[in-house]
Amino acid sequence: MQNIATINQRRIEEHAERTRALNDAAKRLVQRVLGCWQHDLSRPFSHRGRTYRVCVKCGMARDFNPVDWTTHGPSYRLPASMGYDSSVSLQRKAA
Repeated sequence: MQNIATINQRRIEEHAERTRALNDAAKRLVQRVLGCWQHDLSRPFSHRGRTYRVCVKCGMARDFNPVDWTTHGPSYRLPASMGYDSSVSLQRKAA
């Protein structure tokens, strides 16, 4: 009985892994198709070890390399935790 349960659990984990891989691929495709093409970017921001620029029209971000001063990679939405407002409110709550 344990062998069947172990086999079923392994199949469930493999299915979940394939589903995650497919979802990641779909997410990359959607970001590439629907990403920002306006390129009206702000100055570079550094936050929590990450440097990026934000489109002033749509709010999507792109990674920025401060060494060679280039913007690279696909456009992406910033997570809520990376925004200025949430970091300020967390600092105020801690004080």
